[in-house]
Amino acid sequence: MKIDRVEIKNFKSLKDVDIELTNLTLISGVNSTGKSSFIQALLLLVQNKNSINNLTNFEMIKSLGKGDDTLLKTLTQMYENSSLVLDGKYVELGNKKDILYQEVFDEDIIINVYSKDKYLKTNYNKNLKINIDISNPIDYLTFNLFLNNFQYIKTDRVSPAITYKLSEIDIKENLIGLNGEYTAHFLAENNNKNIFIEALVHPSPNRKTKQLLENTSLWLSEISRGIDIDSTMNPSQNNVTLTYSYVYGNNKTNKFNPLNVGFGITYVLPIIVSILKSKPNDLIIIENPESHLHPAGQSKMAELCAIASANGVQIIIETHSDHFLNGIRVATKKHILKPEDTSIYYFRKNIDELETKIDTINLDEYGNIDNYPKGFFDEWDNKLDELLGL
Repeated sequence: MKIDRVEIKNFKSLKDVDIELTNLTLISGVNSTGKSSFIQALLLLVQNKNSINNLTNFEMIKSLGKGDDTLLKTLTQMYENSSLVLDGKYVELGNKKDILYQEVFDEDIIINVYSKDKYLKTNYNKNLKINIDISNPIDYLTFNLFLNNFQYIKTDRVSPAITYKLSEIDIKENLIGLNGEYTAHFLAENNNKNIFIEALVHPSPNRKTKQLLENTSLWLSEISRGIDIDSTMNPSQNNVTLTYSYVYGNNKTNKFNPLNVGFGITYVLPIIVSILKSKPNDLIIIENPESHLHPAGQSKMAELCAIASANGVQIIIETHSDHFLNGIRVATKKHILKPEDTSIYYFRKNIDELETKIDTINLDEYGNIDNYPKGFFDEWDNKLDELLGL
């Protein structure tokens, strides 16, 4: 199930947030206004998946009024001892004081997700004990946030290197690592497999292919013209080698390791692969897809995300890029993406308040935006006014 609504209370600067998610949700705003906190709230649920699962099983058995006494006793102990894991694989947040909204005292932190008439409500008391309320215990298993192929790509992504490490566990679950560190391994294992969503096949007139590696090269060519990528397993060394070459007409260069091509190529690679490997109803969260890309590349990545979202993939993006935003607007005008499939939010704080406020930005079918709150991608206009002496 796709998540179509998120409710958060008393988490960091998010005192009381209730927003709708669509296929593509863009989160923008100046630094330290709660954008990352919103994503961290969702990641906390993923990080505490096992505890939530145990509590769900406990509620299921308890509601049936029967079950193995030993199992029920074990689940009861898990329930009584369940506490929120703040420092783990997905996020490291310190202690409750670090994540509790500053102007409340020992109140519960609430993080709820909804999908139509289904819901999972979680709250955490002063001892960080987890309590849940769920529409139906079976529903927990179908939220896309908790499925194995949920993909989160952090801002701090893998850097260029001569070789990259392997992870059989991540690859089996169709994942490439939080930093994209297993992207090379994923490509080596799946290079000849066809991508699932046919609309994501690159529209190259010369190289029509559904294979993952070929399409990765073609979409990378939108960033760096003529580039080809190759990924080779090195079993004896327990690593994988990633190389790039360039095609100029009938000529092809030697293979270069990632250290000898532009930094942005390696940095955007996990994003391209995470989109190309996706299936409808998958959830992907991407932080700052624009990092180290020139403006045209940022817009092209927006188009790729728009195509995936239009074909049922749910994507949440935190961005500071007006080029990325404009890429989504153009994709809407070209009817790649319907206006109702996109949600845009501007996170801000008033000068005398700690609480995050959120403005909703709406698109029409021509890619027009209905309002520009102060600070929402207005720096170009501000500086142009200064240059013109206005």
